[in-house]
Amino acid sequence: MDKWYCRTVLFARDVEASVNHYVEKLGFQENWEFLDEDDVKLVSQVSRDGLEIILNRNEEKAGKGRVFMSLSVEQVGRLRKEIKERPIDAADGWWGMPVIEILDPDGNQLYFSYEDDS
Repeated sequence: MDKWYCRTVLFARDVEASVNHYVEKLGFQENWEFLDEDDVKLVSQVSRDGLEIILNRNEEKAGKGRVFMSLSVEQVGRLRKEIKERPIDAADGWWGMPVIEILDPDGNQLYFSYEDDS
C-alpha cells in the first residue's frame, strides 16, 4: 500500500525571518520559496531529517501551530546536545508524555516526544 505524503504548514508574520531562524538556529535547509511581485517571500519550505515544514505568511494565524515529532532515545540525545551547542531556546514539558518544546519566532510549537527511561 502506498503511504500518504504529508507536510505541515505553519503560519508566519515574516516568512524570511522564519526561514532564517529554521536554517541558522535549528539546522534546517530551505527547499523552495515563492515570492510576490516585490520579491517578498510569501511561502517557503524548510526541511530536516524527514520533517518538512511549509512556512506561509499569514499574520492572523501566525503562532497558532504545533508540530509533533516522535524521537528515539538516540535522537533525543543528539537533539539535547545540539540544543546546548547552538544554543537553542528549549524547554522540557509534558503533553501526555515527555516532550522537548522549541518555539519558532512566531510562537509556533515544535514538540519532540520521547520515551522516558526514568
